[in-house]
Amino acid sequence: MAQTRAALTRSRVLSAAALELARYGYAGTSLARIASQAGVTQGALTFHFPTKPELARGVYEEGATATRTAVERALERSPLPLQNIIDLTHEVARLLRSDTAVQAAARLSRETAWTGCFWHRLWLAEVERLADRAYARGELAESCTAGLLCSLVVCMLARFDSPSVPTTGTVREDLEALAQLWCLALGAVAATRPPGLLPGGSPDGSQG
Repeated sequence: MAQTRAALTRSRVLSAAALELARYGYAGTSLARIASQAGVTQGALTFHFPTKPELARGVYEEGATATRTAVERALERSPLPLQNIIDLTHEVARLLRSDTAVQAAARLSRETAWTGCFWHRLWLAEVERLADRAYARGELAESCTAGLLCSLVVCMLARFDSPSVPTTGTVREDLEALAQLWCLALGAVAATRPPGLLPGGSPDGSQG
């Protein structure tokens, strides 16, 4: 029972900390505010996470785990590298709109005050690998290099990742807008449009 209570307390602290870090960043995060939002004492918080860096690391690892799982899910849906990239962008965008631990992990990675967090590499490394495969297989248009495709993906996800570019719709509406961007981009990116290449992501993808 004591272990169960401890696990629940730790979970509440991490949830409150994720929301705090996503909203205010590392520098603006208050441990006292986190304890209050989690409904625990400051002593209970520091029992699980003695320091602010350790708490931030705990939140980052939660966001990183969710991201790795989403990336693995995206890679299982199609044998086509370009479709894998499309599916991956939908997964990452969905997480950035709905998962506070992922939002916090992304923000921690952007802030120069916090080191050791490389959230963007968790998915961008896969995009780079897939783009190289697509290029080697002749699936990209002559004017589109693997590097340009990676840059395109980063730009597409910027509106989900940057707090200075607010989203205005629901998660589903934002993912539909992402699909429309892919519809426009594929004409310039793909050498041909293989049957089954879906701008909105594979049918079994979670899109909201």
